[in-house]
Amino acid sequence: MSAPTFLFLQGLPGPSSRRIAGELARRGARAIRVNCNGGDLYDWRFGGISYRGELEQFGPWLDALYRREGVTALVLFGADRAYHRAAIETARGLGIDIFVLEEGYLRPNSVTLEHWPQGQAWVWPESLEDCQRRAGPIVAEAPIPGYFFPRMMQGIAYAWFSFMLGLFYPHFRSHRPHHSFFEFLAWNRRWSRAWSERRGSKRALAAVAGQRFFLLPLQIDGDASLVHRSPFAGMAEGIAAVVADFKAHAPAGTMLLVKLHPLDPDLAGWRRVTTQIAEDDLRVQFIEHGDLDPLLDACAGVVTVNSTVGALALAKGKPVHALGRALYAIPGLADPGPLARFWHDPQPPQPGAYDLFARALWSECLLNAGFHSRTGLARLVPLAASRMLERAA
Repeated sequence: MSAPTFLFLQGLPGPSSRRIAGELARRGARAIRVNCNGGDLYDWRFGGISYRGELEQFGPWLDALYRREGVTALVLFGADRAYHRAAIETARGLGIDIFVLEEGYLRPNSVTLEHWPQGQAWVWPESLEDCQRRAGPIVAEAPIPGYFFPRMMQGIAYAWFSFMLGLFYPHFRSHRPHHSFFEFLAWNRRWSRAWSERRGSKRALAAVAGQRFFLLPLQIDGDASLVHRSPFAGMAEGIAAVVADFKAHAPAGTMLLVKLHPLDPDLAGWRRVTTQIAEDDLRVQFIEHGDLDPLLDACAGVVTVNSTVGALALAKGKPVHALGRALYAIPGLADPGPLARFWHDPQPPQPGAYDLFARALWSECLLNAGFHSRTGLARLVPLAASRMLERAA
């Protein structure tokens, strides 16, 4: 039997995809990389095959590459980028296995690795009974340390090489709504006003301290779960929907705390946007900074589009209402009722429901690893390679 051939497309900025490919090669498989921009080229240390054509021609170009190289499995980060959708559609036509890496569905100690046999997408659990059928043994999670700084630096390097080598990839289209140059400027602005942000966050946290409050964790505009699995065109629409319902239906004395995503450069100016939407209603507060764990412990519940913060809240037994399509929006786990009722009578998960849900995910699509820290990568590389070789066989 010939060695399997894995074709890698875009991954997270950083060395994770390259190291997984190296481990696969060390174990006797072939690994090929396609670069779509200068950041991809840099992350692959200037190796691989570059695609410089139009997006519309990417699928036919890949079809020829799949056939020429005898590709048996496709590896990519996220299934919703335009290049990845074209690659998946073409792979399905040839019966090629697909492995989809994602940020961990259950934070903070996991990485998601979905296996789509012959291109057939992994199906989300639909009920607690479905979770019971899929559940494996309880996983003793090794802690994966935080990695904000290395992730930030890897992202900056990726963006810099994408910009500097842009002439070599003239037709590249990013999945991100804003150019990396403007994101860099926005991060500089955030760093320059960090003291002001922290002062404003402290005032907001003091305002909700001791009060009954709900938490609304923001997601990043352009995030695939927001774009493809929600009823909103962007986060501003989501904020407007939640705030309007809160003002109309939440009982007196209840507050809403809106929290910025920690990796959001804040190009939109979400504090200003939230204040304008709330029409300066002091029951609606906003923070850029604040430890999530104690906020989840203290809140009456979480309202979200489909953020992974919802799963963190459910793990703590907190009620969660999801406005979009969320992995954890299962009857008995998340609250399925109307948002207007949630403010008055939020329903927590049934006893044992979260454990069943988590065991099903660990059994099928999670790895106890990380993308950026040394500890996380040291676990990710062998675990991902083993699962790919085992399931692609």
